[in-house]
Amino acid sequence: MNREMEELASKAAECARDARHQAALLPEGPIRDALLEKAKQYEAEIPADPTYTAAAQCRTDWGATS
Repeated sequence: MNREMEELASKAAECARDARHQAALLPEGPIRDALLEKAKQYEAEIPADPTYTAAAQCRTDWGATS
């Protein structure tokens, strides 16, 4: 993976974590659902690379209660 792809993957992982964190602070509802959907979209942009398995772990640890 080249440097540019690594930076993009890292940014996507960071955005996914941020969206999940924000969603975890909200009560159930459309805004929370939209943030969780956005997190899924960011996670879909992360390439299948062992370097980013931590991002996948965050997905199971944060806010996936609905």
